[in-house]
Amino acid sequence: MKNLVIDRRIVRNNLRAIKERAEGAAIIADLSANASGMGLVPIAELLRDEGIHDFAVSDPRDAQVLRDKGFTDARLMMLRSTADPEEISDLLDLGVICTVGSYEAAVAVNGIAESRRTVVEVQVKVDTGLGRYGFQPTEIDRIEAIYKYMSSLAVVGTFTTFSASWRSKKLTLEQLDTFNAVLDKLTDRGLEPGIAHACDSAALFRYNFGRMDAVRVDTALTGRVLGKSIPALQKVGYIEAGVEEVCWVPKGHRYGEERGGVTSAPTKIAVLSVGYYHGFGVERQVSAMSLADLFKFRRRKLYVKFDGQRARVLGNVGLLHTMVDVTKIECTVGDVARLDVDPVNVKGLPISYK
Repeated sequence: MKNLVIDRRIVRNNLRAIKERAEGAAIIADLSANASGMGLVPIAELLRDEGIHDFAVSDPRDAQVLRDKGFTDARLMMLRSTADPEEISDLLDLGVICTVGSYEAAVAVNGIAESRRTVVEVQVKVDTGLGRYGFQPTEIDRIEAIYKYMSSLAVVGTFTTFSASWRSKKLTLEQLDTFNAVLDKLTDRGLEPGIAHACDSAALFRYNFGRMDAVRVDTALTGRVLGKSIPALQKVGYIEAGVEEVCWVPKGHRYGEERGGVTSAPTKIAVLSVGYYHGFGVERQVSAMSLADLFKFRRRKLYVKFDGQRARVLGNVGLLHTMVDVTKIECTVGDVARLDVDPVNVKGLPISYK
């Protein structure tokens, strides 16, 4: 028995903290990556019940699922710019606000909309340093061409995405200044940028700037914003897994693989059929760590809980199994352990909600 548990109450509490920090700015819930691993439809329904009606996705299939599940009046925004005719056609069929991050993408969307004799709402993406999608800040003439020559496109918003809001205030502020300069140039030319937004989950909670007209939140809903923990948010997501095996081993017994060890005393070991394949012991920011931080990460101690009692993980987390020291814990086969996980890393497990 093992499953990912999502506590709706904590998600709601995090949403309340988001609303407070947003200070009146509109909230766009980014439901990419299966709502950060929490479950696309259940989380969208929870947010809708809490008054959120603006959603962002990164895959047209997610938009299709939401429309099929009754989100007929929700404002859906495709975060990713695309010039693919099939994707554009699907997005238009679903009434999704398209993102155009290049002149070529704008031409593609306009052409298909024109052939249908319709006008499509779009948002202009500006690249201020992340490097994925977006007009360069110097391409004001190309952005202006959308307004002047693409009559089947209606610009309803302009946005950017910060590249390192969770770790660099200086860089984030520089990118915001660059974005504001683009907005100023557009308005100076008599063009209406629509709803302007740049703030992501990390920027929203770490800084007191960048709110603009709207904020986009994803990891804040899970309470797992990159970097140092944020007191206003609670972490969402844990795995419940039953103990598969319990045994006593003598002093000097070898356990684990590359980071295994040797017991210093008789030890009671419990085996859980959950490993890094399922997302336990995995961190999303490893690729951004310095060598020093990576060294600390690899040497960190991991624990699971049995009715609130901590049990230390022995050796390294395996692909599909984890061993824990339960010498001082009353524990037998079938007892349930709780393993803290970031839902976005979890795979191969059903989701249960409480």
